[in-house]
Amino acid sequence: MNVPDSIASDRSAYLAEFPAGFRIPYWWHDGVESIPSEEFINQQLASHIKSELGACINNFGPFAEKFQISELKEAVVSVQFNENDVYVNLKYPLEIASHDGTLKQLIQNFDYTIPIRFRKVYELAKLVMERENKEYFLEKKTIDLYSIDRDIPTTDVEATCSSRTWQLSSIRDKLKTLLRVNLPYIRVKGTDYNPNLYVPNPSGKSIYSQTYFQQHYVWEIDKDEKKYKNMKVSFSYSDWPLELYARPSQNGILRSNSQKGTDMLSFFCLHIWHFTYDISYPVMATVFDQETDRNKAYRFSFAFKVSIDHNQPSRASTGTALFETEADLSSDEYCNDAQNEVTIFTVDNATGDGIRDVNLTFVCGRFYCDAGASNWLGLGGSAGITKRFPSCVNGIIKGSKQGYSESKSFVQTDVDGRSYVLSLSPIKEFGNYRVVKHMLSSPGSSQELLPNEKASILIKGKDNGYEGFAAYPREEAFPLRIPDGKDAAYEVRIYLVDDENIIGGYIGDWKVSRGSLRGADEIVFHVLEQGPASDDERFLFISGLSSYSKSIPAPELR
Repeated sequence: MNVPDSIASDRSAYLAEFPAGFRIPYWWHDGVESIPSEEFINQQLASHIKSELGACINNFGPFAEKFQISELKEAVVSVQFNENDVYVNLKYPLEIASHDGTLKQLIQNFDYTIPIRFRKVYELAKLVMERENKEYFLEKKTIDLYSIDRDIPTTDVEATCSSRTWQLSSIRDKLKTLLRVNLPYIRVKGTDYNPNLYVPNPSGKSIYSQTYFQQHYVWEIDKDEKKYKNMKVSFSYSDWPLELYARPSQNGILRSNSQKGTDMLSFFCLHIWHFTYDISYPVMATVFDQETDRNKAYRFSFAFKVSIDHNQPSRASTGTALFETEADLSSDEYCNDAQNEVTIFTVDNATGDGIRDVNLTFVCGRFYCDAGASNWLGLGGSAGITKRFPSCVNGIIKGSKQGYSESKSFVQTDVDGRSYVLSLSPIKEFGNYRVVKHMLSSPGSSQELLPNEKASILIKGKDNGYEGFAAYPREEAFPLRIPDGKDAAYEVRIYLVDDENIIGGYIGDWKVSRGSLRGADEIVFHVLEQGPASDDERFLFISGLSSYSKSIPAPELR
């Protein structure tokens, strides 16, 4: 079969499964859905039969001793996918004459029926892909795997003076092992699988129906449980490239109390870490139709990528997966190969007005190209740049400017004359914020923190993807930044510590209106302190902090 040029020329669009370089096109990758239609497969099969026909019949060599066979017209191949078989018809007008002159005959129709249920198999494969794109089943299983594994850090807090570090390469290796071992246990409900399969566990063996897999790895993709009862579906990950990016990280190392939030907290012995991951890796899905008295066995495999962005499934056409891929060019060579002119408009997401002096970076795979800064574009108040970019099907334009959060957008630069809008959300900085505490015994009154008490503040947007970190007493070099574009809701986590222990805090939701944010110049955060307690009592208090926090005010804008 021929792989379309648009796929063959794009290394990210196919899985090279075998050493010989056999290419299996992805049905979904990096925001591009590429499920071949039944009509396309039909045409490919017919074209393949026609192209291989000459080699197959070898110019009628086996009949040459007795017959002269002449081709009157070019062969026409038609393929028909039926419910229980594949029918192939070959219209190939041939004149057959015997050398002794006793026979001369015209034959033009050749038929063959293959008893495989391709249409049924394709239907199930397509359904699996469509449901994955809507439900993110593989992404959710992947997130579950690394979230519960102690060797892969996500979010935690530890009252210790010892910094924690992790190597990204070790995390990648561990994740590969988790995927290779666990993905084959995914089952599709209604297909044929063995619930009594023995599954290894740390304490011995269990059968599939008695394990975690039965409750979480059985995927319902069709309400009709009898439709695909004779079929099997499997998912596998082999030693294929797994693209992993962690933030915050530096030079392949993840550190507790690093970068944004953690540098601010290094002056006391509380280590907080919150890492998010961008992950992309290929999965091979196989549909196997078992042999019956009506059909032969048939196996059909297709590949797709699993995509995670900031610990969230990412299967929309956003092109936000920025990972390293092998390439022969250097970054300078790629960036200097500018071909097509593209316009990038830079716009304030809250007002819709143009913004100048936005620093722009163009990203395609592993290549990062400085695109300069935006400026006014003629009359009318629009701002941006118009310039030539290197060709890229799934590129990213990133923008940064003081007073705005960093923004990025999917762009295609393989066609001349396109234009895109990069929207940046305004950020308000608060150098003036403080934390006051309430005692659990009298939550109605507040007081200032003691000299030996410190607070760490983590703010996470529920809908806008924002994450902020701060410490109190505050450091002037690290103001607290809050999105200033529109009304928003946040989850706020505050931990209060003394010289040795976590003694209180706050966990709750915070609703912020744009109007109140614009008019405020101070934020007051409230925390709850338990008071004298045993270790067990303190553990129970911290465990129930989200419930206890309801007795004190949410953060206040003043």
